Amino acid sequence: MIKNIICLGTAFFITSCAFNYEKKIQILTSKKVVDISKQESKVCDNFILTESEITLYFQTAEQVSNEEAHGESIIMPCKYSGELTMNKETYSYEVFAGGTGYIYDDNGWVLKNFICKSNNCCSSFSNLC
Repeated sequence: MIKNIICLGTAFFITSCAFNYEKKIQILTSKKVVDISKQESKVCDNFILTESEITLYFQTAEQVSNEEAHGESIIMPCKYSGELTMNKETYSYEVFAGGTGYIYDDNGWVLKNFICKSNNCCSSFSNLC
């Protein structure tokens, strides 16, 4: 009985450590990109995110499925893009004004979709949502 409890406790500890470790995201580079050919590009003047705010975005925004991201994403003509590390691996990312974000693999395939859905998420950033 005690052996089972110890095994269960160990498994829970390892799982919880792995989950928390994935949340460790470090922004390596960031660059603001604005598509000035779009009429709505004026809204991009006030869209400013620091690297620490981009990190906070990925910790605060809700991770969603591809289907949900496709149906609910608001893509504005401005974004921050760059590279980040997650689980000791380097990936590229984009965070769009409007609250949508993506993490991509080396081949450009979406690994994770994010949407800033809650008021808590949107209120953490000026001019994101």
